[in-house]
Amino acid sequence: MKKSSVSGMKVLVLTVCILLVVALVTAGNSTVNGLFTGLVFASLQKAAVEFTDSINENVKTAADPQELEQENSRLKEENKKLSSLLVEYYDLKKENEELYKFYNIKKDNEDFTLVPSTVISRDPNENFYGFILDKGSKDGISQNDPVMTETGLVGFVSEVNLRSCKVTTLLSPDARIGAIDKKTEKQGILTGTPEYSDKNITLMKNISAQSEMEKGDIVVTSGHGGLYPKNIKIGTVISLDYDYDGMRVALIDPYEDVRTITSAAVITNFSGKGEIEDYKKPSQDDKKNN
Repeated sequence: MKKSSVSGMKVLVLTVCILLVVALVTAGNSTVNGLFTGLVFASLQKAAVEFTDSINENVKTAADPQELEQENSRLKEENKKLSSLLVEYYDLKKENEELYKFYNIKKDNEDFTLVPSTVISRDPNENFYGFILDKGSKDGISQNDPVMTETGLVGFVSEVNLRSCKVTTLLSPDARIGAIDKKTEKQGILTGTPEYSDKNITLMKNISAQSEMEKGDIVVTSGHGGLYPKNIKIGTVISLDYDYDGMRVALIDPYEDVRTITSAAVITNFSGKGEIEDYKKPSQDDKKNN
């Protein structure tokens, strides 16, 4: 409300008060009439003062419409900046958390070159829980690079684009990973199967029929073939069985549930990468035992 309007309102109120008093005074001169007139005047005067004080207070607290609009725009701009800063904070926080998760891996494996990545999508038609990571060839990732979490191996890079890559998991029959039982040192090939993929279970095949492997044994990568580093944890033996060809197989429970992971690290380089290591030839004692 403008100051000129406020002044006009004050004048109007005071004028009404005066007219009412004059009307009452001219109506009679008795003592009662005078007392009544005094009371009315006092009441009206008090009301006028309260009214004008209220208007003055509103004038003090209310700003010009243009100023209010400018202030509103400024607050909106500040809110936008704060929102952007908050998004950046969450991104940095997440990135730091991901880096920290793989810190121990790097500390224990100084020869590893790791590229921490985030799962950005999954193919609903993918039966073996493959996924897409947000890192690609520009980050040094190549086809067949191993992929792991801080818990254990999850698969390998099967396709690479400039800014993303596809991971085939160890639940897939396309996975052919050299594995070894840490207790017995018996070797085999880790691969997936449609029968068990939905249960996050994979198989270790090509096991000796007389293998001493048992439930609870720890299985790791063997390092043979130069595609995977040695001793990356894979999982534990659930049970031993025979496949359709009558060959011994071990059901493996991976340490990582590949069906639900949201991040992983690609191992782009490690000591011994590309070096083919022959399987240990069985000794005469091994042949007798087998």
